[in-house]
This record gives sequence, structure tokens and C-alpha cells, in this order.
Amino acid sequence: MLEKQGEVCISQCMIVKDEEHNIRKALSWGKGIVWEQIVVDTGSRDRTVQIAESMGARVYHYTWTDDFSAAKNYAISKARGEWIAFLDADETFAPGHGEKLPGILRQLGPTKAEGVAAGWMQLDEDGGVSAAGTQIRIFRNLANLGYRRRIHEQLGWMDGTPMHIADATGELSILHSGYSGAAWEDKKVNGRNLNLILKELEGHPGDHEMMGYLRDEYYAAGELDKAESWYRESIASMPSVLDERDQRSAATFTYLLQIMAENGNEIDEMKPIYEKASEILPKEADFDYLIGKYLGADRDYKAAAFYLEQALDKFQRYGGYNRAMLTGSHLREIYEQLACCCRRTGKDERAVSLCIAVLKSDPYSMEALYILLEAFRGNGGRPSVAPEKAMGILEQLYCLDSMKDRLFVLKACSKLGWPELEAYIKERFAAEELSYIRSVWSGAVSACPEEKTQREGGA
Repeated sequence: MLEKQGEVCISQCMIVKDEEHNIRKALSWGKGIVWEQIVVDTGSRDRTVQIAESMGARVYHYTWTDDFSAAKNYAISKARGEWIAFLDADETFAPGHGEKLPGILRQLGPTKAEGVAAGWMQLDEDGGVSAAGTQIRIFRNLANLGYRRRIHEQLGWMDGTPMHIADATGELSILHSGYSGAAWEDKKVNGRNLNLILKELEGHPGDHEMMGYLRDEYYAAGELDKAESWYRESIASMPSVLDERDQRSAATFTYLLQIMAENGNEIDEMKPIYEKASEILPKEADFDYLIGKYLGADRDYKAAAFYLEQALDKFQRYGGYNRAMLTGSHLREIYEQLACCCRRTGKDERAVSLCIAVLKSDPYSMEALYILLEAFRGNGGRPSVAPEKAMGILEQLYCLDSMKDRLFVLKACSKLGWPELEAYIKERFAAEELSYIRSVWSGAVSACPEEKTQREGGA
């Protein structure tokens, strides 16, 4: 290996095809961090190759054989670094995270770690996080360490020996945008993934993970009956004992529960799937989250609160390393839903603490602010919290010298119908401002998250 004294040589590798819109960004994070950049092109017809070469990457051409692992292993064979960072063209490290990589790998140098687990976040079209998980995209450049499977490749030793993995999920996060927008629609239309999964199942007909991936394709195409059938078959083929961090199997249970909810199944029909999932993967928070969310939408607030509390407890105790994809990316919504359930079941103190936790991280959550103020006002004629005390708490959460914050709080108070507290807020406005607000204000505020008409939470 070629290496400067004290430096870690990292080879950035990727396989590409028609990625001219992504390739520049995909290579940019590695500049000044990695030792070499290797791009393996599998038949681009656009300017991908020219852009990669202009940025200094070593470009190789590989004839596509309907096998992602084969192409990735070819890229690995060209790498000369001590470590390999293998991100896709539609992935990049979160801002500031790539710079941490050399230091992390330097610390791992004398250890047995062969791979590094990083956080992985799927972004929607608006740049929000729609799902979160864990991926191993950084690993040592060692003989017989590579990828298997035509699609949904598995990194590991070719003889099946388990890898030694270092957990860097708290320091490294990868952002992925390939499951949204035109790129994802193109993948669905051309059937590429579906065809490769079917080929993989021809050679490994009992592979319950591939059955789960097959369902993903049918689910994305809107064929819910086929998706549900393959999910159930995947579950029936699972071994009785799974690795506690088996994210793929957890996703199979999770998606099946989501399909059942979308199809209008009753909770008694969903419970057996939940119970089997919780028995085989007891540390997975997503199952509790989905059942709690379903019960909340059904207005069974007491039962919903039980499961949502359980989801948060599991997430806090066991973390999100290779588990809790939905829980980890929907924490704010879970806090809001749980606060609403607590409010509806008379647990105002818990509702208040949950809302304050949300507002400290996102002060412009109208759901959290509304529930908080509703709990302060109480149900009777006399408020549970005096208006002046409520005002003091709001002053800790908001900068009421800011017009934006004053308007946000005033809107919540107005929609709630708490005139005493509203009067305190109005004292912060000039008379001209209040006159203008009354003339232009419109809109409605939803009292609780479960009143939204559209259910959230895809994987």
C-alpha cells in the first residue's frame, strides 16, 4: 500500500450509469479526504464519464452483467487504499461528516474492525428525512472481503465469516436521495430491480430477505395484494432465531403492518403479526410505533399511548444501530402523537413534558404548541396553569421580540380560544400591527396529529 507517514489512505469507489446530475456532488465530498477516487462506469450514455475524469477520478469501464455485486467487486479490485469508502452516486456524507472519516479510521487502525457502520438517511423530494437506518459503506481493503447477490448486495467475507464492525453511527451519516423523484420513477418503470430480484430468487428460492425485497418492489408499484402475499411468505420462511439487528427482516414485518393498516385491517388482525415480530426481534421499536400510531388514528388513546411509550423506551434503550428505521426518523411525530394521547387520557403532566421537548428542538411545531396550551388551559372553567405562568413558559420557548414568534404564539392562542392568555400576547403588539393582523389573518390549526387525514410513515 502507498501511504504517507501518519495518513490513512482511503479509496473512494462507486459504480455508475447515467449519473451526470449526481456525479459531481458524489465526488466532491472526497476531495482533500480520500487518497484516490475510482469510478466504474457500466454503460453511461450521458456526460458521467467526462465529468468524473475532469474531476480527477480514475474511470474504468465494465460490461454490465445484471449483477451489482460483480460490478462493485470489480471496482474494489482497482482500489489501492487501506480503506474503501463505497457510496453510491446518489449518496454523500452529511455536511461535515466526511471530514471526520480519516480520524475515525486512524483510531481503528490497530483494532480488529473490518467495517464501519454509519447512519443512513433517506431524503424525500423536499430534503426531509423519510427513513433512517444503518449501512456499512466503509471497510478495509482485504482479499476475499466483498459483495454478494445480484441486487441489495451484502458486504462480507466470501466464506460467510461474520465481519467485525465498528459503530460510528453517532459520528457518520450518509444522505441518500435515490428513492424519490424522477430517478426512482424510472427504476420502477423499467423494472430493473424487480428483474434482478427474480433472478436472484431463481438461484436461491428460499431466501426470505429477497422475498422481502420483492415485496418492496410490488409495494412501490402500488400492487399491495402481491406485496402482502410476498411479505407473508418471507415471514413464513424466516428462521426461528434472527440476529437482533436484522434490519431487513424488521422491515418485512414493518411494511406488512403498514399494508394492513392501509387496507383497513382491524387491530385484532394486526396483533398476531405484531406479536410474532416482537417475539423474534424484541428490541425493534418500529413495531410498537406502528401499532401505537394505528390505535391513535382509531382514537383508542390509552392503548396508543402504551405502544408509543414502548417505542420510545426501546429506542432510548437499544438505539438505532441497524434498527428503528421509522422511529428514528419520526421522533418528533411520535412525541406529538403521544402528547395528544396523554392529553386525551388526562395525563397532562406527561403531555406538557413531551410538548416542551418537541418545542425546544422545533419551536414551530403547531401541534406541540397547541397541545401544550390546551393542557395549560385544562378542561374546566379555571385554567390548570394561570395565564401569567403560561406566558412565562412561552417566553422561555420563544423570542417574543420577534414578530414571527409573536404571530405563531398568537395564532395558537386564538385558535384555542383562551382569551386571557391571548390578551397577554397581544400586549406585545403595537395597535397598528394588531389591526393589520385582524384584516389579513386566515387559516386553521389542527388540534391533534391524529386529525390529519393522511397517514404518514413509509419506509
